[in-house]
Amino acid sequence: MTDLIKPMAEFSVEGPLKSISFDIGSYNVVISESIVVQWIVMLVLGIVFFILGRNLKVRSTSRRQMAAEYLVNFFNNMVRDTMGEKYRKYTPYIGGLFCFSILSSLMGLFGFRCPTSDLSVIAAWGITTFVLTLRNKLKTGGIKGYLKGFIEPMPFMLPFNIIGDIANPVSQTLRHFANILAGSVIGGLIYFALGQVANGLASIGVPAVCSLYFDLFSAFIQAYIFCTLTMAYVSMAECGDD
Repeated sequence: MTDLIKPMAEFSVEGPLKSISFDIGSYNVVISESIVVQWIVMLVLGIVFFILGRNLKVRSTSRRQMAAEYLVNFFNNMVRDTMGEKYRKYTPYIGGLFCFSILSSLMGLFGFRCPTSDLSVIAAWGITTFVLTLRNKLKTGGIKGYLKGFIEPMPFMLPFNIIGDIANPVSQTLRHFANILAGSVIGGLIYFALGQVANGLASIGVPAVCSLYFDLFSAFIQAYIFCTLTMAYVSMAECGDD
């Protein structure tokens, strides 16, 4: 009887894998899979943007140029509607971040580990948002206005305002990271469970349907939310020096 019982396979979730390891003098350098995949994402985006942006004409005569103009208008409108006309200079950053986030989250479809499921990657984006927010506060209010903002509307708000400044990039980072990681884990569990109990079309069709949400929809919505929060934090960081 015991011979008929097959041991269950194991399912595990690991961190970024060590992809490349080499020595420089006495130091051992290890480049994680997240870094390698991000370079692949940058290469792909660079090629796509180069193709879309070359040989542009005043009058649109090709679908390629129409696609390029649509993307530019989409991000211009996105920044203008959220941040205001005077913040249009942030359009290249927001557009690049949006495209980079989506493609990074979709790399799992090609057999790679999504960089957006690596906390260190999203944390770097969150720190960038914090720096841009701090820069705008200092630019609009100076050091005096920035420090004064910590005690408004009342002096006892000082600890809460400090916590708020730190909590914004932390919550922004964890929201994006947790949603993408959860999607990867749930997707892995679905493949694992179907591999144990199902055969045929079910083992193909169910993961494909789930992928529409956990990969495609989730990648787009998380990129949109992260970029929207970045724009909101930066534009709302204005402070005056009265």
